[in-house]
Amino acid sequence: MKNFTPHDLILIACLSAIGLAIKPIINPMIHIVTSAIRVPGGSLSGGFLMMWMVLARVLVNKPGSALLFGVAQGLTVMLLGFFGSHGVFSIVSYALPGLVLEAVALIIKGRSLFTLCAYCVMANITGTMLVAIFIMQLPQLLMVIAGFTAILSGMMGGWLTQMVLVKLEKVDIIPKDKRRIE
Repeated sequence: MKNFTPHDLILIACLSAIGLAIKPIINPMIHIVTSAIRVPGGSLSGGFLMMWMVLARVLVNKPGSALLFGVAQGLTVMLLGFFGSHGVFSIVSYALPGLVLEAVALIIKGRSLFTLCAYCVMANITGTMLVAIFIMQLPQLLMVIAGFTAILSGMMGGWLTQMVLVKLEKVDIIPKDKRRIE
């Protein structure tokens, strides 16, 4: 925690709050489609929600930022009973995708579209499989469908992340030293 500046922590908190704020807007629309086939709604909406975690990792540009983002969201969801709460398991289901994203960030560096998609896909698959296995206890076929849905959604989330970063650079919101992951 001592490696994070107050600016970093505020950025992580704000992106975390945005991710939680849009969840009740996106998920009901997604659940109309996914509930009919008994696939976790998060597998389809997760890419759009994980993009905020990816933005936190890329903009803060410090190891642990995605994990901190996930822990903050998990604690908030659990303590306030937000949409999609799974009790204490929420801490795990929100933090583990951040931990996986951190592991992927150790292997794949940069800010290319491929990198952002890889971050988002891996985080989304992690969250989807946690819910599919431990909460919904889906049969194998539905887990495979949920996994493919998570991959497609994660790729869309990575693409949206790239679009947001390009717009932030155009209006010069991202400081020059934060534009690339070293």
